[in-house]
Amino acid sequence: MQVTCIIIMRVNVYKNKILKLLERNHLLSIADIHNKIAGADYSTVYRNVDQLVSDNRIRKVVFDKGKIMYELSKDTDKHDHFLCLDCGDIEEINVSFRDLSLLSNHKVSDLLVRGLCGSCNQKV
Repeated sequence: MQVTCIIIMRVNVYKNKILKLLERNHLLSIADIHNKIAGADYSTVYRNVDQLVSDNRIRKVVFDKGKIMYELSKDTDKHDHFLCLDCGDIEEINVSFRDLSLLSNHKVSDLLVRGLCGSCNQKV
């Protein structure tokens, strides 16, 4: 019984650390999370992230070339992302056209806009 309590407490500690990291950093990969949590092995981080996704507390965002990052799930905060093709910076954007009329019988869940951020655009 005592061992079970210790294991459950440890799992909750890692989940809370992951949630706090995402509150401060917005988007992080599994490797980013692993590097920022001292003492956690990679599989522990992965299992906890997977459980948080299953519980709808965080969401998985897939970018170019299969790059996967995670962010907090907020039902009231529907947003999409802008990816700078030069520096790789990712910014939150709010786009008002959730239902794209060009795609009949399709439901758009995410939108990724690619281009040059303000800084990179000024360099050109």
